[in-house]
Amino acid sequence: MRYRILLTLLLLVFLTSCNNRKVEDGIYEFSIFSTNDIHGKIFPFDYIDSLPLKFSLSSAVTVINERRKILGKNNIILIDNGDHLQGDNSVFYYNYIDTSSNHLFSDIVSWLGYDAVVVGNHDIEAGHSVYDRLFSQEGVPYVAANIINLKRGLPYFEPYKIINKGGIKIAIIGMTNPNIKKWLSEDLWSGMEFEEILPSLQRWVDLIKRKEKPDIIIAALHAGLGETEVYEIENPSRYVALNTNGIDMVFAAHDHKTTSEMIYKGTDSVLLMAGGGRASAISRADVKVEFKNNVIINKKIEGTVISLEGIEPDSGFLNDFKDQFNSIKRFTTAKIGKLLNSIKSKEAYTGPSSYIDMIHSMQLSNSGADISFAAPLSYNVIIEPKELNFQDMFNIYPFENQLYVINLTGFEIKNYLEFSYSKWINKFPSESGHLLKINTNGYGERSKFLNPYFNFDSAAGILYEVDIRKGDGERIDIISMSDESPFDLNKTYTVALSSYRANGGGDLLQRGCNLTKIEMEQRIVKKMGDIRELLYNQIKRDGFIEATPLNHWKFIPEKTASKSFANDMKLL
Repeated sequence: MRYRILLTLLLLVFLTSCNNRKVEDGIYEFSIFSTNDIHGKIFPFDYIDSLPLKFSLSSAVTVINERRKILGKNNIILIDNGDHLQGDNSVFYYNYIDTSSNHLFSDIVSWLGYDAVVVGNHDIEAGHSVYDRLFSQEGVPYVAANIINLKRGLPYFEPYKIINKGGIKIAIIGMTNPNIKKWLSEDLWSGMEFEEILPSLQRWVDLIKRKEKPDIIIAALHAGLGETEVYEIENPSRYVALNTNGIDMVFAAHDHKTTSEMIYKGTDSVLLMAGGGRASAISRADVKVEFKNNVIINKKIEGTVISLEGIEPDSGFLNDFKDQFNSIKRFTTAKIGKLLNSIKSKEAYTGPSSYIDMIHSMQLSNSGADISFAAPLSYNVIIEPKELNFQDMFNIYPFENQLYVINLTGFEIKNYLEFSYSKWINKFPSESGHLLKINTNGYGERSKFLNPYFNFDSAAGILYEVDIRKGDGERIDIISMSDESPFDLNKTYTVALSSYRANGGGDLLQRGCNLTKIEMEQRIVKKMGDIRELLYNQIKRDGFIEATPLNHWKFIPEKTASKSFANDMKLL
């Protein structure tokens, strides 16, 4: 609680400031753009064949500049709503390979003139050396009011920004996703605490209104949409928009969904916007305010989400960053070693696959653990036998997760798998007619399933069957260890898994094994390097990799499952 007390004391000092601003009578118009979850998708070409991509940040530049021509440069506000430092070689290269040059993202922030940049969970995943440098040395205007520096008791980054457009004051309050400790290893966020968005946001809104007296207040949340009726820690944006007083608009992010909607609050309303993911769209809010006698007498806010597919990239942007693109391309295309057989990530949804078993084999060999847990992290990646490069490594394993080893009992291992498959398949026959838990109205990769596919963990190191005719908690039958020695429900085993999972990501340890956060931390027996890097080192060392199916598990009855999966896969 110490940091909250110090924060409150400091903010109370701020309240002594006064505001004698005079705004001329008239109508003022400006636009606010928000990018979110770009995940390094900056350039409109792939790095291997220079083939065009459907969308990228370079097309967002075109949209922004066209609006600047209409309203004037000084009437545009630009926000990035987090998750820009992970997901593509463009940022990976400047995060970890070329650390002496200015970071590509900070150069883009300066070139485009971003007014505020929210810290996303995947930005914290880049580590202190990356985001500290961008914030402290390279001038990225990071805002995150709910990330607290434990040593100082104050926000680690700036809590908010005040932007002045023609005398109109706009406050932008940044908030990150408070679930970061649940997903990331402590070394990545050491010295930080993460407050929940509510009630932290309301405190900041109240304080900023008294101190700054802004005309417009924006909540830029790196948090998913959720629902207005239910408060979710990870996805609270609709609930926040309805239940926070004094805000005019909310920019959401994180879940890669797209919306532009009004949240009605009786006599008031709040604009809520989210622009998808990986630079597929950009959010734009158009604001008109009318002043008379230094008072706003009319305020109109409208929102639209603009798809970036098919929009021509900005040529000036591409020309000014061509040297960085070429540096990334040289790194990305460097040969690593041969893949001897094809891998297809979609095969992981219907049974054992060479793709997932390649990850299992690497985790078991590097960790020495008894058992491995892993899930498909790429929705639909197909790599044929070839000479691999670093882009292939990103496609195979897109996240910077470390390899952990934890202790679990046989009972906990079974319950973990029961929980995993309960999110993955229906009891056969199902009311929906689908064996896979498919969202038939889903849009985008993450919405094809009712639950995130990157939480569909399978196991290796044990032989087991998954009976599709049985319900939740009854599907898994563990026959033996993979060497056919007995599996004991009462014995403790070492289990290799990602740091994301070991820290609580996906709730498999909490809800499957019924472990608390403290218990999870106590179960960790080994922390190793980045999983992608471990796989990379193995391929470099051997000169090749063969993705061999282990076939340590199967769905039963096999013929029934195979027929049902064939129908479901057509929809995917």
